[in-house]
Amino acid sequence: MRHLFWSTLMLLLVATSLFSQTFRGAINGTVTDASGAVVTGATVKATNTGTGVVITSVTTSDGQFAFQDLPLGTYKIEVAMAGFRPVAVDNVAVTAGGAYTLPVKLTPGSAGTTLVEVSAAALTLDTTTAAQDNILTTEAVQDVPMNGRDFTQFAAVQPGYGGYSVGGFGSLNGTRANQMNWQIDGVDNNDFWHNIPAVNQGGVSGIAGIIMPLDAIDEFAAQTNSNAEGGRNAGGIVNVVLKSGSNQIHGSAYYFNRNTAFGAATPFFNPSAFPPGVPTSKPPLRNENYGFSLGGPIIKDKTFWFITFERQKYTISLWTQHGAFKGVRGGCSRSVGGQQHHSEFNLNSDDGELLAEFDR
Repeated sequence: MRHLFWSTLMLLLVATSLFSQTFRGAINGTVTDASGAVVTGATVKATNTGTGVVITSVTTSDGQFAFQDLPLGTYKIEVAMAGFRPVAVDNVAVTAGGAYTLPVKLTPGSAGTTLVEVSAAALTLDTTTAAQDNILTTEAVQDVPMNGRDFTQFAAVQPGYGGYSVGGFGSLNGTRANQMNWQIDGVDNNDFWHNIPAVNQGGVSGIAGIIMPLDAIDEFAAQTNSNAEGGRNAGGIVNVVLKSGSNQIHGSAYYFNRNTAFGAATPFFNPSAFPPGVPTSKPPLRNENYGFSLGGPIIKDKTFWFITFERQKYTISLWTQHGAFKGVRGGCSRSVGGQQHHSEFNLNSDDGELLAEFDR
């Protein structure tokens, strides 16, 4: 019975790792000498420039090396071999679901000679797969204007997309509107009922209605010609990669406000038709988003932390034949890294009578 338990546990762990294998990236390549012959037994180090984490490998009998399942970020690759000058390649970018192919050529010399440094900017990218990746980096996620700060709308900028992007609906590569495989850090993020993102929607199949802060997103990656390990949906894989801490304290604070004072009146708003005593000013409409993000090290080069929080407050007033509903109000809190979430809604009439209230 004990052996059966441990065997079942190991199978579950292996299945989980296989299920989420596409969320990170990889670096691979071949080490050769000046004549083009492969170099066997060379030491290859990959250093994450943000966290300082170092991974070491050795080239195989055919001169190849590979670093699989790397956390996203920028890496420095260093290659050393007896009888050759050491080589360092900076700015090797690891993106979600991508494999960076890095050819390295060594020249004769001793270990004490000058280090040969190369920038990876002009080197060949992923040539090992036929996958078509379109990556929105952290800067793009922050700079692209978003209505309501809903990350699912980023799908609309992907090649081959068509349809209405709000709430995860839309088509990739001509498939049906719900044929995208949504993931967060490589883990399933699909609502079982509608087959749309479970995060940022109500969760009709019992999934909690959580909202993702944009400042928690490191990359938004869409793979429209995915490899066999992707599977599940014909349209493609959309993977949201979350940020993590690094050796430096970093964060953000923000406030966004959509306000009546800065908007034009709707053509359906006609104060001349109002009964006497009803205000003729535009009904209040305010949508406020504010929050913060913060991350840093726990143990340098080893363990890190990151937290983000966002709250949305929505205030609106309506006009009826009896006057104004003044206190229509709604709001929600959103967080990543914890379970905290909150929303509230209330509606009261011109004379202060409470008509409806919702608090969650």
